[in-house]
Amino acid sequence: MSLSTDASGGIQVDFFVNGRRSLQKAPLSNFRFEGYVHPEAYLDKSDASGRPVIKFLRSAWAESTEELPAFDIGNILDVGPLAEIGRALASFASNRSLRRSVGRRKARRFRLGSRPYAPRSGSVARAMGTNISRFLERLNAAGIGLEGSFLNIGANDGIGDDPLAHYAQSSLVKESGAAVAIEADEELCAKHRRNLPWVALHCGFAVPSTLRSLLGPLPWRSLDVLKVDIDSYDGLIVDECVHRLGWRPKVIQVEVNAGIPPPLQYSLLDSPLLREHLPYVEVHGPIFGEKEMRLHMNSPIAGTSLSYYVQHLWPVYVLWDIVSPDAIFLRADLAEVTGVEALDEFHAFAWSWADIHNFHRDLVRRWTFELDAESALGEAFQYMVNWMKQHLGIILPFHLGL
Repeated sequence: MSLSTDASGGIQVDFFVNGRRSLQKAPLSNFRFEGYVHPEAYLDKSDASGRPVIKFLRSAWAESTEELPAFDIGNILDVGPLAEIGRALASFASNRSLRRSVGRRKARRFRLGSRPYAPRSGSVARAMGTNISRFLERLNAAGIGLEGSFLNIGANDGIGDDPLAHYAQSSLVKESGAAVAIEADEELCAKHRRNLPWVALHCGFAVPSTLRSLLGPLPWRSLDVLKVDIDSYDGLIVDECVHRLGWRPKVIQVEVNAGIPPPLQYSLLDSPLLREHLPYVEVHGPIFGEKEMRLHMNSPIAGTSLSYYVQHLWPVYVLWDIVSPDAIFLRADLAEVTGVEALDEFHAFAWSWADIHNFHRDLVRRWTFELDAESALGEAFQYMVNWMKQHLGIILPFHLGL
């Protein structure tokens, strides 16, 4: 299948895997995409004239990061950066009935939640995704007590872009002695100890089979938050915590591989092969100006899809929100207390702000709106296998199903 590239050519970059140049120069937005999977999420129909207008966000790899003046949808196809969005809208509109019927059939078969998603701008989604305190405050307001406890797996330095950073610096956490973090990188561990000395830090790899022994005595009575972001077998870590160790955190926040739409359940698996061949992906080019620079991004095989989490955590947890690039789950008994209805994962995936690494946006839209579940499964499987063969020379174990 042939996928389109930016008509303008965009910012041209070189693609590297584990230090080896792997592809010819190509537009940066072919390798990383920020925007909405459903093109109509770009439309703002609140204009006083009643005519549909569009808001778009500008970044190096997007159809969007900060809001610019709205444009008349009738002229969008020829308005510079808006051309990509215009083509996506035109393509969707050309066969809207097919795309809607495909989506509805898949949702009827696999959907668990029912609450529709209200689209947000990229800046709002990012702000919410990097501060779990916004969600914990809602629990506190509903009379649900917090202990000041968390388990942060993939903690980095504890501060930079970490959803737990604000909560970790609260007096409740400082006084609780019940906050725990795991980070594999020794330099980041040193920074974490300086930034958050009151958080018990374990410097080492979080492996499902040894997770419990790595942590030792648990300092919490009940766990407020479990956060997992290790860009590999994240789904297996969550499975281990919830289903095998029986932990029941109030809230779970996980990074999602946003290139794999519902109902596809994908997760990279832990194995000795993974630890030997885990890909490190970069693009090189004039990304934020004329100067050449390197930008690290996730490989397409990293992490876990939204539907894997939704299906594996149900019915103990419900999908609470999607805050790019993360998903937030709430324990079902607390959802009843707070009146939180389970989010419709299909609608949320399509209408939420997405940060997609190493899947072309046209491909993600094809899997989402044009193919039935089984056909999308087959294409996604082949895509993963081909990518690993081409860039790693080996196929790493992974789970992919419906």
